[in-house]
Amino acid sequence: MNHRHLEVVSGTPAEAQPLAAVVDILQRGDLDDWRPIARAIRRDPMGEFADKVLRLVDAYPMYGTSSLWRSWIDRCRARAEGAAPSKEVEPSALRRRLGMTQVEVAGRMGISQSDLSKLERRRDLRLSTLRSYAQALGGGIRVLFVSSDGTTAIRLDGAEPSP
Repeated sequence: MNHRHLEVVSGTPAEAQPLAAVVDILQRGDLDDWRPIARAIRRDPMGEFADKVLRLVDAYPMYGTSSLWRSWIDRCRARAEGAAPSKEVEPSALRRRLGMTQVEVAGRMGISQSDLSKLERRRDLRLSTLRSYAQALGGGIRVLFVSSDGTTAIRLDGAEPSP
């Protein structure tokens, strides 16, 4: 890919490219241009390059693709950690990371934006409320028991825990 005002040797690994080149690829690239970045992240999802891409998509929001890059990195990190969550986040931070507004999520839940705002600020949520919130975000809930012996999914409502 030709970069604006940059000369990058063809075949330079994604993680060795200048910051401006990575921004350019993220903003103007296509699937073929993104493939080396995705491979580099898959190789080392906890590494400096993955963190750099996260910082870039936050600093230079790209309609539609910023949330895809965040999700890709989260999935790679979850696989690397044996499906453990990559990090704990507030519900509102998760919603924003997914590029969704309070109005949009509230509509999906059948509540007002004001009620959603209150829900996101609560310190203690009912599991059923959290499940509805997660479904409105396009996901689900997995309850984990974490101890020094490891992590175990807890079965709720007689249903099998999701993988």
